Amino acid sequence: MNARIIRFIISRILYVEAALMAVPLLVGVIYREPLSDLFNFFLPLVVCLILGKLLAVNEEKLGTFYYKEALLTVGLVWVVISAMGAIPLWLTPTNYPTYTDAFFEMVSGFTTTGASVANDVEALPHSILFWRSFSHFIGGMGVLVFALALFPKNNPRSSLFMKAEVPGPIFGKLVPKLSETARILYIIYLVMAVILVILLMLGGLNLFDALIHAMGTAGTGGFSNYNASVGQFHSKYVEIVLSIGMFAFGINFNLYYYALVRSIKDFFSSEELKVYFAIVALMTILIAINIWHMYDSGSYTAVSSLFAVTSIISTTGFVSADFGQWPMLSRMLLITLMFTGACAGSTAGGFKVSRVIIAFKKIINEVRQAIDPKHVSVVTFEEKPVLPAVEKSIGNYTLIYGLIVIVSCILISLDAPDLLSTTGTVMTAFNNIGPGLGAYGPLANFKDISMLSKWVIIVDMLLGRLEIYPILILFSPSIWRTRRHRPRLRQAKAEKMI
Repeated sequence: MNARIIRFIISRILYVEAALMAVPLLVGVIYREPLSDLFNFFLPLVVCLILGKLLAVNEEKLGTFYYKEALLTVGLVWVVISAMGAIPLWLTPTNYPTYTDAFFEMVSGFTTTGASVANDVEALPHSILFWRSFSHFIGGMGVLVFALALFPKNNPRSSLFMKAEVPGPIFGKLVPKLSETARILYIIYLVMAVILVILLMLGGLNLFDALIHAMGTAGTGGFSNYNASVGQFHSKYVEIVLSIGMFAFGINFNLYYYALVRSIKDFFSSEELKVYFAIVALMTILIAINIWHMYDSGSYTAVSSLFAVTSIISTTGFVSADFGQWPMLSRMLLITLMFTGACAGSTAGGFKVSRVIIAFKKIINEVRQAIDPKHVSVVTFEEKPVLPAVEKSIGNYTLIYGLIVIVSCILISLDAPDLLSTTGTVMTAFNNIGPGLGAYGPLANFKDISMLSKWVIIVDMLLGRLEIYPILILFSPSIWRTRRHRPRLRQAKAEKMI
């Protein structure tokens, strides 16, 4: 294992986090918060700078690194940035009595889950409220993607880190230089977020409220600065704008680039986008029909259905109505959307529509071959054949996904009162959604859940955001061994595989 590259990346990330903490510190100054609140950010900012300096490594002496180092580094980076980011919350006197609570909240923030242990978010300082939602904004596109966008120097192996962090079964660069790819993605991301802020302000929201909810939508996170979430505004306009925003940020960002530099046809010809749109439309209609008898207003029913569907499938987790009180059919459809998630290459969590499409086509092929052994067909996606390695990786991912969900449900069942609460908690954590069902529904939180359950949820949130492997590898003893003598033939083979 090459420890130098791991130290180098973590050192850079700590410098980045120190810079990021300066933003909520400035927010605290603007809102004239007491010095004690400002110190809550100043202290960890200084700690990040000191640790970054201690871990710093000469860039010229990094040596060769492989995909395993990339996976390990990504896992460690997300743990470290959440651990340091939790310090301001832990030092805040309200809502976070233990470090576990603060760490839970920041893991939820950076993984864009939006699950909370805060009973009264409205009692929090503006700086903390901003930091929670700002973590969504950074974590949505990816912590290392953000760092790559800032550091122009391009290492030919940097793509390994982006591959390990960016969700989805298939990774591809938009342009040859990885740092340029990261900057393009972030420019699109920022422009869309700014447009959303403007639209929300046109709907009557002040700048702070608009920023909080725009960052939550962009990162598909879901933290709000109100206990009632989006329901606080009682505005169909705001719900429609956020619904469109959540849907838009659930689309593969590569498609936006293609629409800008190629043609709009490339955008709408995407197979994954068509299926994503069809799922949202179908689920919205089915849920609207199912809850029609519960509300007097047809328009309210339609908007509430669309908002809930886009909020869950994009894994944002904003709440405008208590869908925990909806009929069982509607809640089961929402659980299905929790599993599905949005598109690969977006800021959303979940299994991803692309995996669902490929897995579904693979099942159809297997059935056809069972009926007619002579039948031969190739699974295609986006009009291209799917490589056997990709099919195998999706199968392995599905198996591990299922095993983790089962184990997590067993552990959570020690604390949860019923099956719906247990399943909803695991699905909302692993798929980075936020609100659960049953006892931990959209208007509840996880403050009173046991310490064991909180740590299970923390691990699930990290596993879901990083798609399992970067976190699992942290628990592998063999990865931590340093091999001084490696046969050249084996090294060359590993290089070729990557």
